[in-house]
Amino acid sequence: MRILVIQTGSFEHAVTARNVVLSRYPDADVVGLIHEPDLQRARRALVFSEVYRMPSQCGLLAAPAPWSAGVDLCVIPFEDRLGVRYWTFRRVPIVHGIVRIASYNNCGRFREWSRSLWMLNSLVACVGVRTLQALVQRLWSLSRRWGDVLGLFALGGGALAIKGLRAMGMSLFRANLDEARPAVKQRLVLFIPSLGLGGAQRQLASYLKHLDRNRWVPEVVTLTTPDRFFEPMIRSLDVPITHLDPYRRFEKIGVVWQLVGYLRAQPCHVLHAWLHYAAALGAIAGSIAGTPVIVGSLRSERPGRFPWFYPRWQRALDVLTAPLQTYLIANSNAVLDEHRRWAFAPAGKCRRVYNGIEAEGAWFQDAAQQARLKAEMGLPVGASAIGIVGRLSREKDHETFLRAAQAISRSRPDVRFLIVGDGPMRGEIETGITRLGLSGLVQILGERRDALAVIGVLDVLVLTSVSEGLPNVLLEAAVLGTAVVTTAAGGAAEAVVDGETGFVTPCGDAEAVAQGVLTFLRDQGLRKRVTAAASERARACFSADLAAAQIAACYEAVPLPVEQERVVA
Repeated sequence: MRILVIQTGSFEHAVTARNVVLSRYPDADVVGLIHEPDLQRARRALVFSEVYRMPSQCGLLAAPAPWSAGVDLCVIPFEDRLGVRYWTFRRVPIVHGIVRIASYNNCGRFREWSRSLWMLNSLVACVGVRTLQALVQRLWSLSRRWGDVLGLFALGGGALAIKGLRAMGMSLFRANLDEARPAVKQRLVLFIPSLGLGGAQRQLASYLKHLDRNRWVPEVVTLTTPDRFFEPMIRSLDVPITHLDPYRRFEKIGVVWQLVGYLRAQPCHVLHAWLHYAAALGAIAGSIAGTPVIVGSLRSERPGRFPWFYPRWQRALDVLTAPLQTYLIANSNAVLDEHRRWAFAPAGKCRRVYNGIEAEGAWFQDAAQQARLKAEMGLPVGASAIGIVGRLSREKDHETFLRAAQAISRSRPDVRFLIVGDGPMRGEIETGITRLGLSGLVQILGERRDALAVIGVLDVLVLTSVSEGLPNVLLEAAVLGTAVVTTAAGGAAEAVVDGETGFVTPCGDAEAVAQGVLTFLRDQGLRKRVTAAASERARACFSADLAAAQIAACYEAVPLPVEQERVVA
């Protein structure tokens, strides 16, 4: 008797099926149809009398085939219960005329079938059951998603109720901080969704570097994500990092409850959440856990400007959680004003703290280093370099940058353009380069750890965003002595004084951007005066020490009562 076992999944499951069939037919000659990566393993194991390489899907259903010749029984192992995803493999014994067919599922059940029953079972399993399974999974996914959202709002409502009861004098879930940490040094938890490459993460690392460690004992809590760009830098500052698991059945509720559990187990004096998502979830978790001071840092304009990223219910959540915050810190007046209107946040709870920038750093390069970097990037000797640095996402409006590059190249064909960063819009940007005839003039460099060094070799840095918080890249360019042309997006107009420390243009106006760049390229004296003024202003208004001191001051300040908010506003 000749029996064929087809490897439909793992090699181990195919071997198990072979052992089961041999227990029933001990004198049978069992051959294996094995996937190519497992061929050598199968031959060395000597578990099959003959081993054949699994052909392609088309070859699998092409008759005749040497491996199907003289087969009396074909065994199809399933790695599920009913074999609903094995339509192609189910057809093999039918196409090759094998009379007897057997299945072996992941529950260890071995069953033999006639051809007619096998065909009927295949239709029921792969069409009927699979369709029903897909429908049930879809309904479960929707109910789970909305259950997660409703649960999040329920937790937010509960947090508000707990806050109200505490205000009435009831001690609910208050953290025992006297036992947790001496009063001289207070425990500070910084919650951020990701430590991947980004402006908020860079600011967090800078803040930890300049934080008064005689006053605060910091720890970072983040979600487990693939991108951990800033994690080594933060660990080098002797700051512990705790990871929460976002991959749970109910993602948002799961993160909140993990954070509550963490804050209850290790109480802190201050919970400081960075970015919009973390600010809302942190406010709920901190309120339930009894954390005395809860601070949210907002790094971009209102979520309504990003409908492709934030859900429709985000505003309702922000309104719900605003009363739970001790303070909301915005990194520009534009962000602060928008969020006050967006979330009806009390004026007494809102503070503006500009991003901080290092005045000195290892990223300053001498002329020889800059020449080597230009050569590595393929810039022709003597060519002017114009660049844009940031995530390749919709709000950065790289289309305007490309149209400005097209206008600049008409009068200055020697100029080269660099795009530093990566993201979901990369494909569209590459298409735009070809469409606008900029091939050979524009390079996409992708993410670079030496992005600051690249900014230092640019003649002009361009920012064409339609929405911003306070762009770090403008401050970095100022310190490095690189001229900037930016759109008036959010806090960008606060980082650059038009005509004094750079040029500020309307959003989406490629011609105005091009004219600003050309003005700098034509007038070297103007460029030197503007960059000197920008560098001086950056050191005076946007120092990292100043930002760290202003943020830490929010941890100890008492918010104004409601009746005094109008005076502040």
